[in-house]
Order: sequence, then C-alpha cells, then structure tokens
Amino acid sequence: MSEIIYFLNSENPPVTLVCGCDIICESCPNNVGGFCLECEKVRKFDGNCLREYGLNEGEKIRWLDLKELAQKRIINENKLKSVCKNCSWIHICNS
Repeated sequence: MSEIIYFLNSENPPVTLVCGCDIICESCPNNVGGFCLECEKVRKFDGNCLREYGLNEGEKIRWLDLKELAQKRIINENKLKSVCKNCSWIHICNS
C-alpha cells in the first residue's frame, strides 16, 4: 500500500472514482478474483465519501485534488468517524 500511496502522491494521476473493488485493491486479502468480500461495507464507505465530496461514481479527478477534498470536507470537518465508521483502514487517514 505504501508503494501505491507514494506513486499517487508523486505522479498525481487522474483517478476514476468507483464504489467497489478497483486497481488499488489488487493486493487486498479481501479481493477474490476482482470481487471484494467486504463489498457492501466498502460501497457504503465509498458512497459516503462521494457524497461529502459532491462527486459521483465514474467521475475522474486528479489524485491530489481528491486528497485535498478529503482533507477539507471530511478530516477538517471531523467527519471521519461518521463517514468511515468501522473501517479497518481508518488509521491511515488519521495519520
């Protein structure tokens, strides 16, 4: 995951917003043949984030712009615990 984050931060590629399994999930143990074992939970988290960002699934945005939206609309507004309630990866966003 650290390699992916490094690439995203250094290259600032355009990303397509999806609610579910994507290329970032390739090495996740919950990804079985491109299907997430935690699919409903992930869709909920992704949908919550998109609503906070004011964006829709399928839209493209540069990584650093998306990261800035997350900082402004979720982290700075103290919404992380409600938007990502019970997420096992929340520690990444808290750091």
